[in-house]
Amino acid sequence: MFFDEIVDLGHPLYTGMPCHAAEVTAFWTVDSFEKTRRLSGGRQGLQNKMMLLSEHTGTHFDAPSHFDEHGLSVDQVPLERLVLPGHLLDLTHKRPHEPIGPQDLAAAEEASGHPIVAGTAVFVRTGQDVNWGSENFFTERPHVTSDGAQWLVDKGIGLFCTDLIAIDNPQEWWEPTHTAFLCGGVPMVQQLNNLARLVGREFTFVVLPLPMKGGTASPVRPVALLHP
Repeated sequence: MFFDEIVDLGHPLYTGMPCHAAEVTAFWTVDSFEKTRRLSGGRQGLQNKMMLLSEHTGTHFDAPSHFDEHGLSVDQVPLERLVLPGHLLDLTHKRPHEPIGPQDLAAAEEASGHPIVAGTAVFVRTGQDVNWGSENFFTERPHVTSDGAQWLVDKGIGLFCTDLIAIDNPQEWWEPTHTAFLCGGVPMVQQLNNLARLVGREFTFVVLPLPMKGGTASPVRPVALLHP
């Protein structure tokens, strides 16, 4: 076995959870055990639920088609782009409203002990996963600059991954960082959790979005396979 531990990197989904892309996230019971047992005279008992949520709810995968009308949609992203070696960059020293630019990423790359390799999943860890769901956590955070995004795109990375709920400067409503990554053909995974568990470890990242035809994004349950 090439891994000795599996780390869950996603946040749970629940009714009323925060989501900057939608007003409502809800899960409700359609058939309950009580209802189905009553209707079947006790011969059957089951439950199932309905879901109402944005593609961009919680820990989610952004496909290039989210910002690029000619980009790949969720169902078109090859599986080979979704199971990749991971490379963690430590930016936990960055405070809310501080930018993460090319020089910051280059310094974090050097501190990681090895160069960024084309085709890998590059993680920007800010430590903001511990504040997930707190008041103002959407805006009280660092942000990745469009130049920083382009620096990573130019290195040929396969995925951009972060614990941030959003990556752009909250003041830049036109989202140039999203544009740089997605129009550069680099999908993203946002709102990751438990990234502290990856510090100092080699790992393979696995993220499998629902293959919705034409989908711009998908909630996911990503995992890291930690190597011995």
